Amino acid sequence: MSANTSPTPQRTLTIDISASPDGTPILVCRGRITLEGSGQFKAQVKSLSPQNKFLLADMSGVDFVDSSGLGGILGTYLSAKSDGCDLKLIHVNPRIKDLLDLTSLSKVLEGSS
Repeated sequence: MSANTSPTPQRTLTIDISASPDGTPILVCRGRITLEGSGQFKAQVKSLSPQNKFLLADMSGVDFVDSSGLGGILGTYLSAKSDGCDLKLIHVNPRIKDLLDLTSLSKVLEGSS
């Protein structure tokens, strides 16, 4: 038996928070955004949006978003907007970018990578 050395896809969502050089908070997301993960994503954004004008979500580590996850991202975007905060997705995985393009949400959600 040989050991499988390729990384297995992460099934749950993890979010680390860092900052861009100008101090804008960046949520570094890894894993899958589904119904359960979208609640975690919303909670993280909600904790930061009242005191920030901009938030970035680095989606390079997100390899799967289902319809509940997509709805959760959009709801989170609208919630941040109501707090006066602009949430943008950056470094979006090509598979997720295709989904955003297909649903015409890329124009709303994506920032410059």
